[in-house]
Amino acid sequence: MVDYGVSPAFIVSLYGPRFSINDFCNGLSIARRLGFDFYQPEIFHKDQLEAWQNGGAEIINQAGSGLGLKASQFVAHFMHVYFASPKIIQSDAGLELLRQTTGWVHQFDGCKVLTIPTLPLEESDSIRSSEQYDEMQKYLFDKIIACLEIVENTGLKLAFEIVPFSVIGNIDRFLAICEAIGSAELGLNLDTGHAWATRDCVHLLPLKIRNRIFGLHLKDNDSNHNQPLAPGRGTIQWKFFLENLAKIGYLGSLDIEIGCEPERVSDEYSNGLNYLKGISQ
Repeated sequence: MVDYGVSPAFIVSLYGPRFSINDFCNGLSIARRLGFDFYQPEIFHKDQLEAWQNGGAEIINQAGSGLGLKASQFVAHFMHVYFASPKIIQSDAGLELLRQTTGWVHQFDGCKVLTIPTLPLEESDSIRSSEQYDEMQKYLFDKIIACLEIVENTGLKLAFEIVPFSVIGNIDRFLAICEAIGSAELGLNLDTGHAWATRDCVHLLPLKIRNRIFGLHLKDNDSNHNQPLAPGRGTIQWKFFLENLAKIGYLGSLDIEIGCEPERVSDEYSNGLNYLKGISQ
């Protein structure tokens, strides 16, 4: 049996990136009504941490559980700022907040993956030599290890989501980092839209990444513009992608990620869900 879920973009599309705990709970009711089984709790901005410190995780978990929804991964979106520039990458900034976040992840029944997105690198023009580039990559490697140790020590897995132009670069580079570190608890939240926009052959990625796929953000585009479209509205070869996911034994939920206007959420996510179900038969 295949399970389907929604990414945090479902909540962001409904209420904007500064959604409240109550917004999130209301969004879960809509997701369940549309036929989804899983969701992804997310802290989008650092200034939302206070709400989570005041019982937000428990409130959302109870709301989801009451609806029969489960959390597939926890997205610590706010952590992207600590991978945003060469200067901050070489610091310990963000590590204590990450340690705090692991406690909230454990409040979601069965959730074992904490995801950090890496957004486009800022101040990249400050890297003026090969030596500076190599130094930045060394600090990146060290910071990933530091994050992994924090997450791994609490019994969780750490996933990264690679956005085009991030410091990690691309999936091949990330897999090389994983190989060098050698931990089975380090993997990828595979965002098909981001991968397609960086010209990866998306339908073959399951065969390449294999057991390092810890979660999914399934969206479509034309590979020229990194748009968060519903599966089937772009040019990704979804049938082959899903077949290859099955071949590697992926057992997680298929979580859809679409960015759209609030009034379009129900239609867009329903269309994406029906499309994936249709080609899976």
